[in-house]
Amino acid sequence: MGRIKDKLSNKEFAFDGHAALSASVAATGLINGKVARFIGIKDIPFRLKQGDQSTLFDINKVEADQIIRIDDGTVYVPFKKSNFQDMLIGTNSHIKKTFGESAYLSISSSFAAKFSNIDGDKIFTQLVEEFYDSNLSKQTHLNPKSSFVGPVTASYEIRTANGVTQSYSGIDDGLSLNSGVEFLIENNSTFATHTNFLIGTGISPGTTATVTQSIFFTSSLIAFDGNQLAGRRAWTLNPSAFSSPASGSSLGRGIVVNINSSSASDGSYVRQGIKGRIAGDADSGSLYSFLQTREIIIYSSSAVVNSGSFQYSAVGSNEATGSGVFKTLYYVSGSTGPSGSYTGSCVLNTAPLGSPLHGDAALRTTASHGYYHVPGTSGTVFLAGTSSIDNEGHTVEFQKIPRWVRKFNL
Repeated sequence: MGRIKDKLSNKEFAFDGHAALSASVAATGLINGKVARFIGIKDIPFRLKQGDQSTLFDINKVEADQIIRIDDGTVYVPFKKSNFQDMLIGTNSHIKKTFGESAYLSISSSFAAKFSNIDGDKIFTQLVEEFYDSNLSKQTHLNPKSSFVGPVTASYEIRTANGVTQSYSGIDDGLSLNSGVEFLIENNSTFATHTNFLIGTGISPGTTATVTQSIFFTSSLIAFDGNQLAGRRAWTLNPSAFSSPASGSSLGRGIVVNINSSSASDGSYVRQGIKGRIAGDADSGSLYSFLQTREIIIYSSSAVVNSGSFQYSAVGSNEATGSGVFKTLYYVSGSTGPSGSYTGSCVLNTAPLGSPLHGDAALRTTASHGYYHVPGTSGTVFLAGTSSIDNEGHTVEFQKIPRWVRKFNL
């Protein structure tokens, strides 16, 4: 096989017609003595998907079943000549969008003429290196390397469907079978090439299901059902060939949690969960960076919402009693707490817990963590915080929604 050399890294690569490369992989699992295999869309390196070469790359043009990766981090990405040409000079190409009309016509006609004698089904192959470094050949102790691509990091946020407000809860209006409460998963991970989200609780009688994304989506829509009898499910709303299962597919089921663990009279909700894994270049299936688990609380349409106004302090209970800051909290109807809430045991990490506390009547936003003084009392203060144990005795790995977790009688 032929060889080419990267002028920056001085690394040599085997290069021949894609048919010869594919035949070698199929017959021996090797290319020039190096382990090689066919891979999927998800393993195309970051540099093409989002990095410095992404403006000249269209993943829809790739021959997805013929991509080859060598274990030294070299990936061969094949295109039919017709698709390769359209990617570079077609009506949706980067040069069409950025060059003036005269320059575009000149460049595109020259390119087309140069390859006019090549059949449209001929395979062109683009070679790309994982973790590509732009400065390897120039690296010294005074001039550290500057990478185009780094190790993947995992970061995400859950928001209302319009992307404006952080949100981990809501009321399902129950108006239709697929009503539910919609959330936007905002993926802020860096150097990512693909993602798996695990939806549901995995706690009996709940289930979990995986949403697999073979390209990096900056945002994805998902909905959760608050029907505590026949529902408790989630479904994806991401219409893309690179996201599986298909948009509208049912996902994992949550579990019903009574706010008062011994009775449903103080309100209940469907508890769901989101967690996931983010992968980047050279991912082997074990090199993911894991996302923190987020608890999602969905109330049914029959939930009765109460509210109360409290003197608030983020500092301490004594400061709350004299605070001039008043906050209104919203929660489902309870029986033992202030203003129609439920306080539970008011002992941190001990069931029963108190009402989940929200910042709006639609129960979409979270309340502020801190100390709340009941106006008109001499010194009754409640602490709103998070607990690592829910009312069913399950560990909540990362809970954003505060509850009443402690009472102070000053």
